[in-house]
Amino acid sequence: MTVGMGEAKKTRRRAKGHSMQPTAMTAAEAHSSGDKGVLVHKGDSGTGNEAADKADDDVTIKEYGYKPAYFGQWQMDASDWGMLGVLLLLALAVRCFRLAEPAQVVFDEVHFGKFAGRYLNGTYFYDLHPPLAKLMFAAAGHLSGYDGVFDFKTIGLDYVAAGVPYVGMRLLPAVLGALTVPMAYATLRSCGYATDTAALAAALVCVENGLVTQSRLILLDSPLVFFSAATLTCWALWWTYQDRAFSRGWWAWLLSTGLAMGCAASCKWVGLFLFPAIGLSTIKDLWDKIADRQLSPVRWMLHFAARALALLVVPAATYVFWFWVHFAVLRRTGDDAAMISPEFQTSLIGGPQVKTDRDVFYGSEIRMRTTNARSGFLHSHMHLWQHEKGSGQQQVTIYGYADPNNLWIVEPAFNTTVDTSGGPVPVTSGSVLRLRHRATGKYLHSHNHRPAMAASDDQKFELAGYGFANFSGDSNDNFRLEILHGDAEGADKHLQAIESKFRLIHDNLGCAVYNSRKKLPKWAFGQTEANCMRSCHPRMSTWHIEHARFPNASQPMRKTGYRRPGLWAKLLEYNRLMADSNENLTGDHPFAARPQHWPWLRRGTAYWGGHGRLIYQLGNPLVWWASLAAVVVFVNVRLLLFVLAKRRICPQLGGSRAKYLSSAGFFSIAWACHYLPFFLMGRELFLHHYFPALWMAIIVLACSVDLATCALPRPVRTVAYLSTLLAALYAFHRFSYITYARLWSKDACLNARWLSSWDFDCEHALGGVRATDPPPASTAATAAIAASEKPPPNPLLPAKPAVVSDAPNNATIQPVFVTPEFVSSADVVDGSRMADVADAKAHDEL
Repeated sequence: MTVGMGEAKKTRRRAKGHSMQPTAMTAAEAHSSGDKGVLVHKGDSGTGNEAADKADDDVTIKEYGYKPAYFGQWQMDASDWGMLGVLLLLALAVRCFRLAEPAQVVFDEVHFGKFAGRYLNGTYFYDLHPPLAKLMFAAAGHLSGYDGVFDFKTIGLDYVAAGVPYVGMRLLPAVLGALTVPMAYATLRSCGYATDTAALAAALVCVENGLVTQSRLILLDSPLVFFSAATLTCWALWWTYQDRAFSRGWWAWLLSTGLAMGCAASCKWVGLFLFPAIGLSTIKDLWDKIADRQLSPVRWMLHFAARALALLVVPAATYVFWFWVHFAVLRRTGDDAAMISPEFQTSLIGGPQVKTDRDVFYGSEIRMRTTNARSGFLHSHMHLWQHEKGSGQQQVTIYGYADPNNLWIVEPAFNTTVDTSGGPVPVTSGSVLRLRHRATGKYLHSHNHRPAMAASDDQKFELAGYGFANFSGDSNDNFRLEILHGDAEGADKHLQAIESKFRLIHDNLGCAVYNSRKKLPKWAFGQTEANCMRSCHPRMSTWHIEHARFPNASQPMRKTGYRRPGLWAKLLEYNRLMADSNENLTGDHPFAARPQHWPWLRRGTAYWGGHGRLIYQLGNPLVWWASLAAVVVFVNVRLLLFVLAKRRICPQLGGSRAKYLSSAGFFSIAWACHYLPFFLMGRELFLHHYFPALWMAIIVLACSVDLATCALPRPVRTVAYLSTLLAALYAFHRFSYITYARLWSKDACLNARWLSSWDFDCEHALGGVRATDPPPASTAATAAIAASEKPPPNPLLPAKPAVVSDAPNNATIQPVFVTPEFVSSADVVDGSRMADVADAKAHDEL
């Protein structure tokens, strides 16, 4: 934020021989160039007269004390309140129009509607996003009468037939989206802009088709954009209190900024991009305050502490609070519980309550579990490796459920014995041992054969079960125990169940038993591949023993079990898992889009289609292109002014220079903070990831329109504003058919393709091969769809060749289901869906 400087005079002596430019800068020039004071002097060089030169060495320095500019005077009056009310009503009308259409599950409502139901019945689930937005949907569903039973299983399921109060749940994002409209007005008024400029920004947000589409559905981005906009609005309002530091209003808006930042980050991690935007503004503000000689060091430290509290501690506390609510509400175990650690699972009702022998001896029966990957247990069964470079020996895999085929017997190394005359011999770190599969008698074995999922990687080797009757094994069965750390006394030296975290290193090959997290083919029942890998990271090759039993023990064995984690342990584990999930969220979704395509709206995202209508998330192209141009223009104007300042040229831009540089500069930086980081992400991305940055770019657009018209006569300026708004309204109406799922013809749909890359499916429109007559609100057919497990007819992809009768509306189409953005957590982390694991369980031999 740009600051102005109040004047204060002070006289200093200039050292002899110090030359100065002959032209003194004005206060405006000093302000624009960043100088903290203006030097006014009597001469620039020696005259030969010592007395005159001495007099010339007395210079006057005009120093400017710290005072905020354009953020200190605005107070809302009756006209502002009236304008806010009008804008809010218009925004509600735009976002709530046809809110009940379509009365079917749309795009990622599949996931977030289901998660709301899980909150209502308290069943644990995993999602790669923080919980706040989903908790808000659960609250809206509860208030609307949703009982959490409807599972939102597939796109196209009928809400009306199932009696789901979906309109009440959609009303929440619609209201939040509507509130971002008056926020744009308040933000620009706080920045010193007139009512017409602030109203223009709000109107452009109001008629932005992409924001409208996203705020009419049960999706996370409407709460995210709301809290992001709320953060920047509170920050702008806080600046209006700069001349009343530490007053109630000053504290209220500063703390509100931190609270909104925490809530944004608690909806999606994209909200974290607010921190560099607000942080850079804070750093500049504190740096400028150093120049204020009226501000004591103690007072400056109070300013620093206040900002640290409000902008760091409050957001962090808010983030932790919503996770605490999340953990408190989800009390019962569920299918997704396999994603979390056993310790975490023990805190859930119905979770595993493990009680096992603590100490592991030679001869103990054990069940080994991956520690960090959450994939399951080391497993084998009487089926052979079938891949091309495989050995044909018995498969060794990782399996997500505990069963008898996960049990192994700890034995000494090949051709080695241990003396048990004095009692059971404990297994120690560094020992070389073998593991014999209890059900089949085969030894865990590795050799110079490539694994199934890495046939060309010479650092990976196959794990197999090897052995036969009257065969004592060989040295390829030997593994060295490497205990990495222990969570109890002695667990780092002697192998203990639960407590010891260890690796198994093949004695001949030097590779570690490794969890690849890759899903095996059907001939391996879709289980997870385990192999032996050299130079692998310990994170994916660390194991612990969940079950240990020493048979025929002569005395009672010490017992142990999982410790229930506290809030911080759960929070850290869940967030690590979220980070892994986001990192591994890659795929080939047909409507994924990279960041370089977002600002110029190369393509959108198909959400739903049917009965002569479709929903295709596409922004208002005129608003998108104009807002991008405004950001580019600001960057070029700022660079030009910087160059001109070096030549002591200071154009005032019609008197709007400081205001424009301050407001457009801050929101351009905020735009960059919310846009540029996506180029560093390898995960699958979509157009809606740009929405927070879009709201900020619209603010820059309004600032730019104000700058371009500030020198025009009032009537001409008004015409320019109205022309801008009418153009946006035209584009909004043109694309409202795909925003509101309105009936339209195929010809009108084709004519709306302004860019060839816009791939919305016009075959869903009337006259297209996918169109049908509009159905009644609820029919037996739609109820049957809702009750079945089959996916509905393809709502997303463009039409493929189909057999069509004489009547276009009676086309026969092969249904195709396109997975929405969210990928099952089991897909992301384990490489297989829970359903695939269950299928494998049904086929596995016990």
